[in-house]
Amino acid sequence: MVLQQTFPSTNACLLIDIYLPEMSGIELCQRLNQVGQALPAILITARNDELTQRLVRGSRATAVLYKPIDERPLFQVIERAIALSRPGQR
Repeated sequence: MVLQQTFPSTNACLLIDIYLPEMSGIELCQRLNQVGQALPAILITARNDELTQRLVRGSRATAVLYKPIDERPLFQVIERAIALSRPGQR
């Protein structure tokens, strides 16, 4: 997968499922970091098994939410992640 899209560098975050068809959400975040497109990431998943917990521990995610996701915690972590994307906050 080639990452050619430019993403906003401030006032933005990623909300991404850990388990995606071609690569994990964690791998996507790592690749974005490698090409200088790092954004605060909120990982979501329906799984809470040992493998998922190990993947989460090895990630640099701002937050991890488990499905089903309640609206209030979702908006709280999005606000926090967007704040982290602002200059001087990382």
